Amino acid sequence: MQVSRAAANPRSFTRRWLRQLSLWLLASAALAQTSLAQTDVAPPSVPEPPKDESVLGELLITGDTTEHVTPLAVLPSLSPELEDVIVRGVVRRDFELTGMFKVIADEQAPEGIYGFNDAVDIKAWSKVGAEVIVKVAAQKAGPDTVKIFGICYFLSHGREPVYEKTLVVKSDQVRPTAHRITDALLGAITGRNGGFSSHLTFAAKSGKNPSIYTVDADGHNIRAITPPDDTSIAPTWGPSGTLFYSVSRKYAPFKLVQWGGTGISLPFNTSIYSVAFSADHKKLAVAVGTPVGSNLYVGNANGTNMQQVSNTEVATHPVFSPSGKLAWIGGGGEKIGQRVFVDGKAVSPPSFSAAAPTFCDTEDGIMLVYAVAVGKGQDLIMSNETGGNTRRITQGEGSNSYPACSPDGRLIAFFSERKEPGLYIKSLKSGKAQKISGRLGESLRWAALPGSGQ
Repeated sequence: MQVSRAAANPRSFTRRWLRQLSLWLLASAALAQTSLAQTDVAPPSVPEPPKDESVLGELLITGDTTEHVTPLAVLPSLSPELEDVIVRGVVRRDFELTGMFKVIADEQAPEGIYGFNDAVDIKAWSKVGAEVIVKVAAQKAGPDTVKIFGICYFLSHGREPVYEKTLVVKSDQVRPTAHRITDALLGAITGRNGGFSSHLTFAAKSGKNPSIYTVDADGHNIRAITPPDDTSIAPTWGPSGTLFYSVSRKYAPFKLVQWGGTGISLPFNTSIYSVAFSADHKKLAVAVGTPVGSNLYVGNANGTNMQQVSNTEVATHPVFSPSGKLAWIGGGGEKIGQRVFVDGKAVSPPSFSAAAPTFCDTEDGIMLVYAVAVGKGQDLIMSNETGGNTRRITQGEGSNSYPACSPDGRLIAFFSERKEPGLYIKSLKSGKAQKISGRLGESLRWAALPGSGQ
């Protein structure tokens, strides 16, 4: 991993670096701040009238208490093999995290035998209320290979399986393959493949400095990947699962680097605060530091032909939509009021400071999701791709920030400071939120794994 050499006298960069870091933190949080002129006698405080939160829309609730939730059974396993335990555990947890099904408890399983080659007793499972029946199993196929089997019955579609597949994979690919099986099963059941064969990245405090973390879609395998002495911020996924982020060492300006790769050569000498790749990985958007804020540039993915697209004092946190639109956070001045811009047009409510936009490719079309400052915290809201038809995703559940959407568009991940703080994912279909990690952070991004077919 290559980073440009710091100046000969690193101490001379201290004040500038601190100012740059403060700017980045302000822009990423995007909370409105008011600066009062200092005088011998402080002016009397005048309480601001409460903001009209009706412009944020109603809380998004897609169902009601009478809506039918499909009961789904994941067959138990009596196998002592670790591979079998992992596969079944992963698939069952994935289905729970979708928020779309009532996953039947193992205690309700009818008596029977549940070996790798044993048939599924559809009649017995239908008697306990199952409408979808899933069986997954795994066993050793060789010294370093595993045979994984999956089958699914959707009883409203008859007694024939809607999905049946056997795979032989390397031993270290058991867990990723289990996620891919879940995605395929969801495709067979709903007509739209799932998004669990994926990973998230974010920045979070590790020691005295922020580090870059990665984690699987179900919260497994969370780890810091950058050195604790570096100041690492604003990660994003690039082509073929590559990971890019900005780093500062010994008070030098932030530079764009690639984890485990050669990176991209950019024609800028100031700090790089954040970047984003288009869905086809042909375009690159870059937030570049200026003496008073930051500008946003867009060019080729290799860093060439960069053209400025922003016209506000601060422009940061770029993100492309699946259709090619570009969103970012823009604002400036003494009274920083940050708004979401889409292709150069401010689209978020003007009275609420906004942060961290992302796009979701949902079953109902492409949606724009971002955080807004409400009271002493933040909440998540959703609109159509160009900012219309605003609805709330969170309300009255602590401060919620940095949304990221699953590759299939069904789930939103975000950091929440509710009663049990941590990293949550929420179903846009059912509204159910579930905690997958106790870690808090910022600049959350979610992308499909290479080779997942998404």
